[in-house]
Amino acid sequence: MNIKTILLFCSLLLAGLTAKSQERQVDVYGTTGGDSINCQVYLSVFRQFFNLELYDEAIESWRTLFDQCPSSSEKMYIDGVTIYRSFVENASDDQEKEGLIDTLMLIYDRRMENFGGEGNILGRKGRELLNYRGSDLDQVQEAYQMLKRSVELEGRKSQEATMVLLINAGVTLNKADRIGEDEVIDDYLVLSGILDQLENRSSRWERTREAIDEIILDENLLTCEALNGYFEPQFDEQKDDKEFLEKVLRFYTVSGCDRSDLYVSAAEILFNMEPSSESAHNLAMVFIAREDFEKAAVYLDLAAVGDDIDNETRAEWFYELAVVNSALEKYCDVISYAREAVSYKNDLGKAYILLGDAIIASRKNLGDDFQQRTAYWAAADQYAKAASVDPSVASEAREKLNSYLGQAPGNEDIFFRDLKEGDSYRVEGCINETTTVKVVDE
Repeated sequence: MNIKTILLFCSLLLAGLTAKSQERQVDVYGTTGGDSINCQVYLSVFRQFFNLELYDEAIESWRTLFDQCPSSSEKMYIDGVTIYRSFVENASDDQEKEGLIDTLMLIYDRRMENFGGEGNILGRKGRELLNYRGSDLDQVQEAYQMLKRSVELEGRKSQEATMVLLINAGVTLNKADRIGEDEVIDDYLVLSGILDQLENRSSRWERTREAIDEIILDENLLTCEALNGYFEPQFDEQKDDKEFLEKVLRFYTVSGCDRSDLYVSAAEILFNMEPSSESAHNLAMVFIAREDFEKAAVYLDLAAVGDDIDNETRAEWFYELAVVNSALEKYCDVISYAREAVSYKNDLGKAYILLGDAIIASRKNLGDDFQQRTAYWAAADQYAKAASVDPSVASEAREKLNSYLGQAPGNEDIFFRDLKEGDSYRVEGCINETTTVKVVDE
């Protein structure tokens, strides 16, 4: 059917409407001036023109539907948006353009009145308003409220664009001192909570999160001071709420504020709620960053003895525990934990080196000068072991071996002790290690 034929067909349909009865005023089409048959005819005429993208010809029948048959078709409103977007883009002047935008907004309102779907439609309307009037702060604020309400109503059904534009509008209003930082942060937390439930379903949700995070981080809104100002007033009342604590940890971590006192408090409370090796280890890392080695040692100990880790991880965590105790100068504990580490991973060269260092550092507990110097024999065994099992530390281990063995007892010392090279010798104290007498040429 060519365009001329369609125009003739539509003209005949419209002309026939004048002969129709005007008795029924309201029916399932929501008519206000004609019966449902008239509505069907106008809808048919409109559809013919719209499908051919003849918007100037379609608009007359559309307006009649809009005014007299508001419940005739929800798609009629969707198509109306398409038509008026085209009119807005092709408006001859600003005054005409603004009037068309007003009508566009009205289309969304009428659609809600007749077909519901407030959450979905408010999101679309807010996006439209930002698109056409984003330079007007009053309109941005109005759009912001629409988007915010849309997210409240839609929750997990919220559109990605609605989420991103909500944060973007909030940032714009915050810069203009229209809303406070707390409100923007609150919006961000709400959206992040929604995305937490959706991010594994599709990569588009991950992209949405990345876009929202980028906006917030670029504006430097999630500062430690801002987070403290937001969460501290809520903390006492909500510190028994697991979800709240997890939220605190997540946002302080994203913002690089995981040394903050509030973060630590939340992490410790959450650990007590649900203790695990991993959470204990995470806490230990926090306390190490804060240089609170006593607390770090407590949580590393809990982590390393947990039931839910493999041997390699356990070895690594015992090694970390040994390092922390070395910082505390508790060398006997270092010896104990380093030995635990190599018992779970016998090629962990760095643990043997640390064990050798701790043996030397603890030598003052052994008695006289000769006995203290025998610690170098026991330490040499650990350095030699490190070099033999772990190529990555072999150079360091050999350097220590050559350096420290020269400080062990010499020939004259062992002669007066009735010892000779190769004899077995027990180094006492917390070292508690059987080694062999080693003589370096003097």
